[in-house]
Amino acid sequence: MTLHSQPASLLAVDVGNSRIKFGLFHPSQDGGNVPAWPECAEFMAVPVEDPLPRGELLRWIAVGISGVVISGSNPPVVQRLLENWDLGPFQPIAVRTCAAIPVVANVDFPEKVGLDRLLNAVAVNAIRPLSRAAIVIDSGTATTVDYVSAEGEFCGGAILPGMELSAKALHQYTALLPLLPVQELARTAPIAPGRNTRDAIRNGLFWGQVGAIRELIRQVCLQRGQSVPDFEASTDNPETPWLVLTGGGGPVLAPQFPTARRMASLGMHGLVLTAWKTCRLSMDET
Repeated sequence: MTLHSQPASLLAVDVGNSRIKFGLFHPSQDGGNVPAWPECAEFMAVPVEDPLPRGELLRWIAVGISGVVISGSNPPVVQRLLENWDLGPFQPIAVRTCAAIPVVANVDFPEKVGLDRLLNAVAVNAIRPLSRAAIVIDSGTATTVDYVSAEGEFCGGAILPGMELSAKALHQYTALLPLLPVQELARTAPIAPGRNTRDAIRNGLFWGQVGAIRELIRQVCLQRGQSVPDFEASTDNPETPWLVLTGGGGPVLAPQFPTARRMASLGMHGLVLTAWKTCRLSMDET
């Protein structure tokens, strides 16, 4: 295939541990020499056990795309989708290995890094300020806090249970604690101390998550010899790593990280950027 000046419109599929996310992306650029950025025109998510939303996806495909690209942190479900895909004329292109992703993974075992974390790094490298490191907070089933160097290398990070997963663990491994649904976890920040069991759980899950993320960021900055962000400040400090917040828990956590740039589905943008660069998909190709 030949890479043309205008990248392709793509249907991107991100297979997570609990949800499959679908996005319709078109290239957008401001002009000049600014590289194209994937603009998300349509988005939806379904539980991994649900059937594909065929009608909606076929409507998206009819708008006009040049391909389908799929990746994710749930290999068995990725394989299931690949084997049963029958939507439109395009067989999905699968991004399934570290080697297929255009970012250097400067870690002990690059091939074992979750592809979602590497795709986040691809996207953040396209938008972070030049010569400034970035820290990506991805709040989903698991929460990851990852460091991308000023040179653009993925340098590892931390993985901890997300709020919903922690809520399920509290319920399943205790005799009396209730299960808090995600809608209850996603309300406004709880007021401490909790004066009943449900509010006590919300306090523990929410402020525990916030505190863990802040401390992980602090530790990364100390180890890398960088200034630690002021988490109470409303203005960004260029001497600190650039903070990006993504994932389903992003809207809930955003008020506690006022200087972080919140981007929904950062990894899907990275997946489209990867397809544009490594698969050479352009508007002229069908």
